[in-house]
Amino acid sequence: MPTVEERRNADGTRSYLAQVRVKPFRPAHKTFHERDHGSRREAQKAAAAWGKSLEETLRGERLRGAVRRDVGGLRFKDLVGEYLADPETKALRTYDERHRQMCWWLEHYGMQRALEFTSPLLLREARDTLSAKHEPPTVNRYLAAARACVNFGRATGLLPTNIVWPPRLMLTEPKSRERYLSDEELARVLEAARAASKLLYAAVMFAVGVGCRQSEQLRVRWRDIDTATNTVAIHVTKSDTSRRAHLPPAVSQALKDLRGKKVIPMPGRFVFANADGSAIKAHALIDRWEKIRAAAGVPDVRWHDLRHAAASFLVQGGATLAEVAHQLGHLNVATAKRYAHLVPGAKPTGADKLNEKLRGKP
Repeated sequence: MPTVEERRNADGTRSYLAQVRVKPFRPAHKTFHERDHGSRREAQKAAAAWGKSLEETLRGERLRGAVRRDVGGLRFKDLVGEYLADPETKALRTYDERHRQMCWWLEHYGMQRALEFTSPLLLREARDTLSAKHEPPTVNRYLAAARACVNFGRATGLLPTNIVWPPRLMLTEPKSRERYLSDEELARVLEAARAASKLLYAAVMFAVGVGCRQSEQLRVRWRDIDTATNTVAIHVTKSDTSRRAHLPPAVSQALKDLRGKKVIPMPGRFVFANADGSAIKAHALIDRWEKIRAAAGVPDVRWHDLRHAAASFLVQGGATLAEVAHQLGHLNVATAKRYAHLVPGAKPTGADKLNEKLRGKP
């Protein structure tokens, strides 16, 4: 049976220490203060309910024999630590982003007991806190990261298998929007990027000129650049394939200026790198981009919108949807059809030849 011990505090208030001992698990305890529950009676009831619930959970897990001994006292920060250190987690292409997301959870809920982390009230509170700063898609990614961590705990015996992720937590996401840049907006963006630094100017030029995803761009190394053919090798894409994309001469020049004339970087070095040669983190690039877009007067343009801008400029310049799909790395042309409306009724490639045949000309 769990025990609840009443304790007198220095200010005259009461707190109640609930303790649970179920072999072979390590003893677990939690303190409930009357100021957090409105009255001594409510604090005492909360302590007893916590002890009873934990004891039932541990007894059930003892029968199954699949949970670590320290599960009762495990903090959420300990669970996160093991999750981030797991080889499968480290192998994620989005590991840097996942690490950043879990750091937010650690900052706000690291000392929370892992067994209590999936409380609907706690997670809804976290969702509301995130919503104050982020749009629904971003909030959902943070929630998905926490859920993955909890599932890892259940699968590895760090958490009981009966831990349930609360339903109806995810926010409704608006339909994907496509923000394009006008010629005037592009000019202002490039001017602001040039004023910021050679690195930011080259990064923005590359994003608009090549149209690859941000994660792909940050993985580009100098050996991937072929100035003779004006192409760049894009590796490990969202679809797990690689491709060689066109590199506009203006982008090649921006990269040459970034590289400098005196120092030629090692082929294996990242193009968009920090001073120590390491690849720039996605969140660091976004922080710098926010200053650029503010200076350019386009605060609603996300970094990903530069990819849409690349597609829109290509389509308006006469590129076919198949060509756009190849340049941007879409698996099929259907994905690129979202850009077809940019030139409604545009004359397709080969239309003139078809017209000549219809007129009876060879």
